[in-house]
Amino acid sequence: MPARSTFRFVHRTLSLVGPLASAACGGRMSGGAVAPIPNSSSLVTQETIAASGAKTAWDALKRTVPYVRLRESKGRPARLTRRGPASIYLDDQVRLMVDNVRVYDVQLLDQIPASDIVTIEVLSGLDATTRYGGASTAGLIIIRTKTGSQ
Repeated sequence: MPARSTFRFVHRTLSLVGPLASAACGGRMSGGAVAPIPNSSSLVTQETIAASGAKTAWDALKRTVPYVRLRESKGRPARLTRRGPASIYLDDQVRLMVDNVRVYDVQLLDQIPASDIVTIEVLSGLDATTRYGGASTAGLIIIRTKTGSQ
């Protein structure tokens, strides 16, 4: 008899906990709907850039892009780094692409008018490494301009 009562206890427990565990682990909500996947990238549109009053691409980044620290040296763009703790093993330099071309010198952003920018997309480290490879562990900023989309 003790085996039968133990079996009933386990069966009742699983019947109560089972749906909760599968919903939590499977990303499902009640009714079988799939929970939305959180978006780890942010998109800054042309309207947001215009509303910020930015004059250059560097200025637009400073005014509109979250989670990125923009460092200057003597009033000139110097470095893009991610906010928060950096790893001693990984580079904290945020990668930059303008019209699908990798940009190594961030001072170029002072020469691009903010009015030419269509979108600025900021990718997290996970999304950046998935799309563009392991050199983008700190994240990636993708700037699309009007002249580059033609």
